[in-house]
Amino acid sequence: MPLRRWTRDARLTFAMRNPLGGFSRVPAAPALTLRDLWPGDPLVGERLVRNQSLFEGVVRNLQHLQWDTPAWPEAYRRWLQGFTWLRDLRELGAESARIKARSMVATWIGQPASERPITDPSVTGARLAAWLSYYEFFAAAADDNFRQNLMAALIMEARSIMALMPEGARGWRALTALKGLLAVAVAIPDHPEFLSRYLKLIDQEIDQQFLADGSHITRCPEDQFQAVRELAEMLSILQTARLPLPSRLMEVADRAAPALRAMRHGDGGLMLFNGSRERDPQLIEQVLNRASRGRVVAASQPESGYIRLTSGRTMLFADASGPAPAGYDSTAHAGMLSFEFSSGRQRIIVNCGSSTQRGWAEALRVPAAHSVLEMGSLSPITRNQSGAITHRPTVTRAQASQDGAHWLHMTHDGYKPQGGGVYSRQLYLGKDGQTLRGAEALEGTESRDFCVRFHLHPDITVEEIEHGFLLYTQEESWLFQANVAAYLEDSVYLGSGERVDSLQIVLCPPEAPEPPEERAAEGEEEALETEAHGADHAAAHAQGDTYPEDHAAYSADHADNTTEQNAFYGQSHATAEHEAYQPENEGYAEQDASAAYPDHAYAQTDMQGYVQEGEAYAAAPQHSEEDAFSPLLHDAPPADSMPYQAASTTGLSHTGQSEHATQETPSMAEALFAGQDAAADHAPQTEGPTEHGTSAQASESAASSKPAGTAPSAPAMRPVRWALTLMTE
Repeated sequence: MPLRRWTRDARLTFAMRNPLGGFSRVPAAPALTLRDLWPGDPLVGERLVRNQSLFEGVVRNLQHLQWDTPAWPEAYRRWLQGFTWLRDLRELGAESARIKARSMVATWIGQPASERPITDPSVTGARLAAWLSYYEFFAAAADDNFRQNLMAALIMEARSIMALMPEGARGWRALTALKGLLAVAVAIPDHPEFLSRYLKLIDQEIDQQFLADGSHITRCPEDQFQAVRELAEMLSILQTARLPLPSRLMEVADRAAPALRAMRHGDGGLMLFNGSRERDPQLIEQVLNRASRGRVVAASQPESGYIRLTSGRTMLFADASGPAPAGYDSTAHAGMLSFEFSSGRQRIIVNCGSSTQRGWAEALRVPAAHSVLEMGSLSPITRNQSGAITHRPTVTRAQASQDGAHWLHMTHDGYKPQGGGVYSRQLYLGKDGQTLRGAEALEGTESRDFCVRFHLHPDITVEEIEHGFLLYTQEESWLFQANVAAYLEDSVYLGSGERVDSLQIVLCPPEAPEPPEERAAEGEEEALETEAHGADHAAAHAQGDTYPEDHAAYSADHADNTTEQNAFYGQSHATAEHEAYQPENEGYAEQDASAAYPDHAYAQTDMQGYVQEGEAYAAAPQHSEEDAFSPLLHDAPPADSMPYQAASTTGLSHTGQSEHATQETPSMAEALFAGQDAAADHAPQTEGPTEHGTSAQASESAASSKPAGTAPSAPAMRPVRWALTLMTE
């Protein structure tokens, strides 16, 4: 037996000595009873009364003295042994629920101390806090023997937490263990060692778990929610006991709550990255109100690497960082550079979510379960047999904002060691939130074994039209277009915990350009054919390929004149090419903009980086600098005029138009993306910061540089471009 395990078992054996009959004093009742802050589910309580458990939609029969089995998922085992279901019985409120709660607690404390599953201090902490929170419900009217055994169990299991921490639990679950220790400390003040041990460990956990911007080290919004909830419960316990609030605990709660607010969509639920779920918006709001009195939203999260862009009614969330550090990466997904997009209270583009079921949990980690580029069977991260990540990609990001419009450029080199090149994604969100554009590219490879996926929320209805897809919400319709072939495929959504069928849009890469030799041979054959069919027919066939190589001249119907494209987009390229970077503010932005809670006002940042409610918004000064996002600088034309403008683009007045009077009218997608493709060949590049870095500042010297890890050669294919545009009446 390893020495560490032997030492742990020895500490546990010593901690679990029954204090009844010994020298320790066991009180007859807690000196202070606590109050659970969160609501329960009476349906779950009703099932428990009938000897059934209802957890995540699965009903299981309860067996006497059965608290664990290898067939159970870990999440269910934690729930059953943690006794948090006492709130569900309390919510039911019937006498039968009270009797059931007392019976199940008696079954647990009736086990011999050596046979209790108490090796996980986080489960023990949840159990102790639940017992003390609902003591009045199930134990106050019980007989003296039951109450004495319960108080002895509280002391023994609190000692087990002291024996196992801090090595016994990591992440937000360590906070759960310390919460249980704190609950026993205030309920049984005759044992001051509990409180002193808690105060010694809490600062250490805070320093390890929370980054400077208030986000959790695991980069999982679900963990952020759970950690903030544990902080809120600790603050409530200390306030109930009238104990001084530790300054570090208050300070981290004031940082972590705004970070959690910044992870919410317009419907009030969480964004879906790295193993998170939507969660109940009302519960999230209750947690936030308990954790912090302010209603501020973190303006940026440079440490966690999440990007939050808002414009008009729309929100965009992007994962612009790599996996969490070693030891905290158990929930890490291979979804770097993926994004989610919502308008008002409706999610439109999403990631697939997460699951506690073993098969689904692994399936949802891969890039195919995210709205991002997927490259065949390759994975941008690799794990060993223990689940630890052994290969971590380098992720860069650069961000700019001006006049309500946002630009974001991200790269990662996860596929590069496997011959897949560097993945680059550019996103542009228009100033009114009515257009979202993107460009996807693989640099340094000629492989076309990839696709770009856009998973749609199950509430979205899709109609396939000639020039793209119409996405219908209850209030709006959005037009999705691309410069490559797009297909509609089935998908699944587990954002709410249950599997729901949904759809996804899949973009395939453009076809490879023909080699020069084959193109020359085809040209000779065409020349022979044109001699037989006439000079006019030959001229018609000499227009060039539909997908020319990069840096090659575009055909007349794609880029006949720059003036024509400028008129289509409604602004000149020269003017749009000069935008200003807006540095990321490490302070806090205005109140939560969630549409579910619309009581928000514009705000102004104070000297401490916080934003006060009700004050007028002060526009940031703009600095004109050349940036690297010229391919995406153009706003889309008005949605209601796009079909007509696109169809009549060739009819716009410009010099030399009569020479091409017979040219074909470009399709809607061609007109939409031709200007971007023409500008891409001459677009300046800028180097973004590495992960956990701050926002990049554009400079003249950066015009010729490329993101870290980018191959010096041009992309092997034209970038995959797409646009999502709000359609108006």
